[in-house]
Amino acid sequence: MDKLKLIDKLREKANISYEEAKIVLENNNWNILDALLYLEESGKLEKPSVSIFYTNESRYSGEIQIIKNNDEYKYKAQSGYQGIFEAICKFIDTCNNISLEIKKVEKVFLKIPLTVVAILLFFMFWIIIPLIIVGLFFDIEFYVYANSINTNKVNKILMEVSEHVKDIKEKFKKDVKND
Repeated sequence: MDKLKLIDKLREKANISYEEAKIVLENNNWNILDALLYLEESGKLEKPSVSIFYTNESRYSGEIQIIKNNDEYKYKAQSGYQGIFEAICKFIDTCNNISLEIKKVEKVFLKIPLTVVAILLFFMFWIIIPLIIVGLFFDIEFYVYANSINTNKVNKILMEVSEHVKDIKEKFKKDVKND
């Protein structure tokens, strides 16, 4: 792409002057993506509010319009499915910010994101579920932590399960001693 077109495109995207766009592009080896990132870092351009990035401006909806301007073709797509993809990405991002801690007597053995736990349960549930049950009998405790979500109810349930398993262990020990 010719340098003038790059300058015009950066001016459109960032709403800056011609001189400023030229200087920013020159400092970033005429790479428009690097120039946009530089403007975001310097605070002259607002960063996206969501950590989802797309490789192009339009998203596919199944309906494509061809627009011809000055021997240049543009493909314009209206998206009906953009909400699904964004919802899935937001769900995965939320699960990545929730972690499961596996600990014994206040010593943390493992801290993993909920996304990893879900994937492990999906593919290896016949191994993971028995390990969790056996772990409970060896006084291993599970806690869920998140910054943006209240996990008190989940942690209360996990503590109740741990207490019930401890009660079962104690009853079993008493029965073995009595025999």
